[in-house]
Amino acid sequence: MTSWRSLGHRGDATEDIINATNKYYELHEVAIVNKMPVPIKVIEIESSIIKKAFFEEKSTVDYYGIVQGIPIVFDAKETEKKSLPLQNIHLHQIEYMKKVRKQNGLAFLIVHFKYYGEFILIPIEIIDYYYEKSFNGGRKSIPYLELDKNFIIEFKNGILHYLDTLNVYLEYIDKNKFAKYL
Repeated sequence: MTSWRSLGHRGDATEDIINATNKYYELHEVAIVNKMPVPIKVIEIESSIIKKAFFEEKSTVDYYGIVQGIPIVFDAKETEKKSLPLQNIHLHQIEYMKKVRKQNGLAFLIVHFKYYGEFILIPIEIIDYYYEKSFNGGRKSIPYLELDKNFIIEFKNGILHYLDTLNVYLEYIDKNKFAKYL
């Protein structure tokens, strides 16, 4: 049986990889990307250990930052399935990412599809497409096999090279390749 604690930590391995990558990017002065703190209110502390706390508000996404003048926000997910269940993406996250995109920022998920041994970047345009389709009888997940393989992120030497894949995202925007998702 899965406990509540383990559910909140499903993406820890993926987040550890992204955190190391973000440190690498900052060290090499190509991007500044931070982990978003979880908005909690501490009620009781005992010997430097939080005993009671609650979430003050819903969090938005896991990461925010700037890459060569372009604002980015993204969330890290992982799944052992052949698709990413939409229930793993909260509506408030989708709405937040859409707002960032409207401001010309980039908004996306980095998903570790463990079944395929691949990391893939999923832009908000594609996330929103599947989310909206799910309300009209469409599938309730984003299938790996339907994703554009140009969004696969290379993982090499402990670094998840997602900035390279952001160039693909920018190319799709510039060439209006998301039109089929609108």
